[in-house]
Amino acid sequence: MTDENQKNDLGDLSRNWHERLIQLRFAMAKNYGANSLPQPPQSASVMDIPPDNELFTVPVIEEPSAEQLFAGDESFYKNLETARPNPAAPVNPVNPAIPVNTVPPQANVIEQMLISQHRQRFFSPIQIVLAAAILLIAAMLLYVFFIPSSVSVPKNDAQTASNIQPANPQQSAIETASVVPQKQMQSQPQVVLAQPFSLKVAQTLYLNEDYKGALEAYGKLYDNLSTSAKEDLMRDYLQLQMALCMERAADYNQASLAFRKVLNSGSPAVRAVAFYHCGLLEMQKKQFLNARTKAYQALALIDAVDFDKEWTRSLKRDCSFLAAQSLTREVLSLCDGDKDLPENVWPQFGAADDIFLNIDETQLRVFLNSGIQHLNVAVLTPQIKKFDNHNGTDVYNITCSGASIEELLSRFAANAGMDSQWHLGNNDAVRKRLVSLHLLSAAAHQFSAIAAGSAGLVAQIDSNSVLNIYNPVGYSNTSQYLSMLSEEAVTIWQEFMLRFPEDPRLAGAHFALALLYVPQEHYTQAIAEYKLVANGFTVSKLAPYALLNSSRMKNKLQDFVGAYEDLKQLVEQFPDSQTAADAYLSYAETAGKANLLEESIKLYNKVYTLCLSPETQIAAALGAGKISYQLKDYKTAEKWLIQYTNLAASKPTQDLYLSYLYLGKTYLAMNNTDAACKAFQYALLGVPLYLPKSEYINIIPSLVEVYIRQESFVQALELLEAVNSPALSLRESVEVLILKSTVLRAMGLVDKALIVLGDRAEYMPDSQLKAQIYYQVSECYIEKGELGIAHKMLSDILVLTQPGPFMHKAALRLAEVCLKLDKSFQTVSLCRQLLDLQPSSDVKQKALEYLAAAYNQNENYDKAALALLGQWK
Repeated sequence: MTDENQKNDLGDLSRNWHERLIQLRFAMAKNYGANSLPQPPQSASVMDIPPDNELFTVPVIEEPSAEQLFAGDESFYKNLETARPNPAAPVNPVNPAIPVNTVPPQANVIEQMLISQHRQRFFSPIQIVLAAAILLIAAMLLYVFFIPSSVSVPKNDAQTASNIQPANPQQSAIETASVVPQKQMQSQPQVVLAQPFSLKVAQTLYLNEDYKGALEAYGKLYDNLSTSAKEDLMRDYLQLQMALCMERAADYNQASLAFRKVLNSGSPAVRAVAFYHCGLLEMQKKQFLNARTKAYQALALIDAVDFDKEWTRSLKRDCSFLAAQSLTREVLSLCDGDKDLPENVWPQFGAADDIFLNIDETQLRVFLNSGIQHLNVAVLTPQIKKFDNHNGTDVYNITCSGASIEELLSRFAANAGMDSQWHLGNNDAVRKRLVSLHLLSAAAHQFSAIAAGSAGLVAQIDSNSVLNIYNPVGYSNTSQYLSMLSEEAVTIWQEFMLRFPEDPRLAGAHFALALLYVPQEHYTQAIAEYKLVANGFTVSKLAPYALLNSSRMKNKLQDFVGAYEDLKQLVEQFPDSQTAADAYLSYAETAGKANLLEESIKLYNKVYTLCLSPETQIAAALGAGKISYQLKDYKTAEKWLIQYTNLAASKPTQDLYLSYLYLGKTYLAMNNTDAACKAFQYALLGVPLYLPKSEYINIIPSLVEVYIRQESFVQALELLEAVNSPALSLRESVEVLILKSTVLRAMGLVDKALIVLGDRAEYMPDSQLKAQIYYQVSECYIEKGELGIAHKMLSDILVLTQPGPFMHKAALRLAEVCLKLDKSFQTVSLCRQLLDLQPSSDVKQKALEYLAAAYNQNENYDKAALALLGQWK
């Protein structure tokens, strides 16, 4: 083939291949829906395609070098040259045993060289440093999380002293200890103090309310204190301070355990404070009798501490208040009298720790040793000395150091010339309880109360000078037990107010006295105490509660006017208190009970408008409906009662069914008998789950009246027959009997009504009930026209009954009968006597009409005219 032909063939081949590519692209675009692509052009001419000599103009390199094929440095190219095969070396024939696609040795060399060079560049120095840093941080984290930190534990009492002792053996460890050996703690983390610790440092931390730091400081001082017997009191003091820190930090369980460790301390001051705080912790646990015992155990030792008179008086005042309060709360818990108490009725107590924080070590040691010499006098036997205090009563100085309560009280009774009687039942073991006590110038009742109280007992001296000892834990008669505890608590409160008249908690003392008088039914004394709190301690938060409780008590005594006055004083004197806001509903209700209906409806409207809470708003709607019904404002009553039923219909309650009862009465007064009947039927649905029997009996007459107006006599009789007669009282049975006779008379069955009444009146023990039956019998005879018999029975009623609405009704009916019998003079006499009794307006109007008619029968027209004008005298 010539060169020209070869060029033409290559040109045709290139053009054909180019056209083929265009057709393939067009077909692919068409398959994918690319309609916007241009149509394939027609075959291009040969002149449109460049010739091959223009396409391939670059000369072809026959044998390219390594630099032209690979990119690399000089060492790379030298390695390639070394790896090139020798052209003179013979070519190995193909071995059939080796696969054709096996990589030749030269290629393996090149590959290994490339991989080795790549590996040399895999880890740079920066990467190595970063990896090392990551490993170091991981190791540190593992150490922090998995290696337990070193802690120290306080030494047990049995452990020996620390190996590190102060440089000067004569100097106190408390003042010189500045280096503390590290110990392993079991419960508390190690606290590193920023300064050398000492007693002053611990006191400062405590005063700054850093109780955790103070606890650690006192613990360090305790650990480094010498174990010699001379430091026993100081160890007890440090243990006491640690317990105070725990108590202030609200760790009450640990504090209680720590306080109990020093209850047998040799220092009376430490023991007194520990007993007092144990009593406070028992109050928190509501172990009131235990708290009382601890308070008396502290009181028994306070007189022995003669270091600071002001501190001892303050602690004695707090312990006396604690003893009275604990016994009061025990009484209230037994009679369920503490459920409605205000939160701030019981004030806070002092810590009795101020004296420990304002003295140095020398003074502290004197304070800790104070009183020991007094108790040592009575180590063998109790010491009792009797004195005359120049006002006719005997006082005693009494010291006891660990003797039994039986021995102490027996010796005292012998010295005081009185007998003793133990009321312990079968529990005689309490006689052997040990007592430590030091009292100065104590009266007989003071000593007996403190001595018995420190042993968990109650002692009372009766009018026959007999010392009676009781165990408050065991009792068989609850009422006698409550009476005994209440009397004891009242005595303690009264003595507290006499001995500490300047105490700021006197309002709480008077309030507690009022609470104690209620279970004993001494209501007059209770009200007097409440009024004393309200008027004598107006700045106290208990003053509004006192007025509220006083009004509640007067409501129970049905002194509604007095209760209204107390509530009025409450809302006027303390208008911004929450107690006054809560009392508005009771204020409105009490005004209604006091017959101040207009004032009551105003208050109910105010409570409803204020919307203090959904409950009070609903209750105000019901109260307004009741008062409106009493005011005979039936339209307003209907509005309020419907409003209440709409608000309270979701939850059945007694008030809901009472509202239906009042709504039925309202409709009955409005002559809407159908609505009244429906309302009464709704009210009956609450029997007996929500409405008591008394309210059920109140529904029956109203519903019977509706049935009579509707002439549904059969339904009325069925309703009365369905009443469970055995469950009714005598008065209720008479009411049902009268209703039956009324229905029968309305049906015209007068004789049957007389049969129903029969001779029941003859067997009635109550004259009022007998008079009511006589009245129904007289009504039957009036309808039968037998006026003479009716006249006799009505005359008997006036003899049997007492002045009141029923007597007025019977007298008016008798006057009418006399008028029909032409007994005008008797009618005039009856009407004039009835008018003098100031009856209701309806009865008065009828009596004036009968009086005028009687005057007309006597042809005394002037008096008849005056009677019609209301001038009968």
